[in-house]
Amino acid sequence: MPSDKEWTAMVGSIGIALSGLTAQTRRLDASAANVANVRSTGAVPSTDGGTDGKRAAYQPIVVAQSDANPGTRTSFTPITPPYLQEYAPDDSAANGDGMVAAPNVDLATERVNQMAASRAYGANVAVVRTQDEMLTSLLDSKV
Repeated sequence: MPSDKEWTAMVGSIGIALSGLTAQTRRLDASAANVANVRSTGAVPSTDGGTDGKRAAYQPIVVAQSDANPGTRTSFTPITPPYLQEYAPDDSAANGDGMVAAPNVDLATERVNQMAASRAYGANVAVVRTQDEMLTSLLDSKV
């Protein structure tokens, strides 16, 4: 029969893997939002940060991951700089020089983030499956 410490370690690994699954889901959500809004331009903010009543550009985000006990803690943080100026004189949000704020989203980087999140998600699923197999084997051997 496993000791209390062994049971705690076995159950704890599932919690860690589940927090990893959640972290990768959030990471993919952030990347998908960035890709979906890559063309959501807006007014170039003035020096005081305002947009003079015009729509604001989409603020791209990234997920910051940090260690938590147990598992991983995630938080959404803005990408800096949040926008790049782009020439679009026909846009309703364009300033007098024809410039708009375009979200600072690099599609190649977003694709790499999506692939990395997918791989990390799969690794965490493998941990949960392995843990399930171990617990099932242990319980079957005791019956």
